[in-house]
Amino acid sequence: MTRPEPSEPIDDDAGGGGDVGAGAVVTLPALLAVVRLTPPQAAQLVADLVGQVELAGTRRGRPVSLRDDAVMVSEGGRLTIDGVSSRIETDDALVGLIRSVAANCRGSGFGDLLSESVSGATDPEGLIRRVRRVIDPELDPVGEARRRRQVGELVRAATGRSRPAGPAGPPAEGPEERPDGRSGPSVPAGSLVTSTGWYPPVGTPWHSRRRRPSRRQGIYVVLAIVVLAGSAAAAPRAWDQLSRGWDALVHPVNTSSAQNRIEPVSPPPPAPADPAADGGVAPAPVSTGAPPAAGQITGVTASFADGSCSPGKPCAVRVDVRLDPSAVGAITWKLNVYDRCTGEVREGGDVTIPAEPGRDGVYGLSRTTLPDASALGIAAVTSAPAVAASQPLYVPAENAVCR
Repeated sequence: MTRPEPSEPIDDDAGGGGDVGAGAVVTLPALLAVVRLTPPQAAQLVADLVGQVELAGTRRGRPVSLRDDAVMVSEGGRLTIDGVSSRIETDDALVGLIRSVAANCRGSGFGDLLSESVSGATDPEGLIRRVRRVIDPELDPVGEARRRRQVGELVRAATGRSRPAGPAGPPAEGPEERPDGRSGPSVPAGSLVTSTGWYPPVGTPWHSRRRRPSRRQGIYVVLAIVVLAGSAAAAPRAWDQLSRGWDALVHPVNTSSAQNRIEPVSPPPPAPADPAADGGVAPAPVSTGAPPAAGQITGVTASFADGSCSPGKPCAVRVDVRLDPSAVGAITWKLNVYDRCTGEVREGGDVTIPAEPGRDGVYGLSRTTLPDASALGIAAVTSAPAVAASQPLYVPAENAVCR
């Protein structure tokens, strides 16, 4: 995957790929306070941030701590760092900014992985390497222009600006003429700030007027009358059934009589379908050939990240590897797809996650495209530091038939 180039700190978006000459800018914390980011948008902002940190690492001088008000997001969808002329120190300020983006981001597992990647980072190179391992899968080079355009729209919404209609730019701001002849400041449509200046005249307080019942109140009264009438009509029948049921339990006369027998409220569940009845055979169980635990690995669990998967479509699986706290090194696993009808096994690519000393587990997301088959199994199999496998996930989960 092509890694995006770090953007230079600039004061104008004219050369940054934006569509507005002198666009609006907003600090990153202010933007995160009023908008919600998707995983690709969050990955683009974090890529710009680590790119700026990497660019600052080539400068000389004493390392400085990153200030929140120095991280700006422009209307062109680019994140820059202003007012920094030396290296940026890897401290709580930088880690806190990345975690604030992770907390704001919505999506299955991405925010957790991004927040986990900056835990324990002490040097810029290690932080940048671990962060890029998480964000690179979300950064499609073909969609970079679309992502930056979406971020620019969020900046315009946060600053109360609207997209200009043509090359002439936004209309000149000035006093707006009110209907009563007075003028006051104009607030753009969709702005997040409140209007100041002109206020409508205050009339007679509502509690001193004689108010007629509204149409909604009339509807509520009619509905209440209908409910009460229905309850009154159904009450005798319900009471009769309750009395007969109580008598049948307390004073049984003839247990074979239909009057003293309580029928089930719902029919029994249907028996599971026999695959042979439809001309098919039951699929074979999945055998991974690996134990559930081995060596420093105490257990492996696989679960659908999006709730379920379907044959012939992409599937995201969360893999949790439980470790002995004394384990040191990296954990490597792959996602295998088993065809339960033909016995074919598709092995996925290796996924490696570093294991920090003292941790009792690591987790990550693996993605694969399932073949279009009638009965499949998915299992996560580790290769380092030991070979172990999770319990298989079945697609479909039940009533699978090989045809």
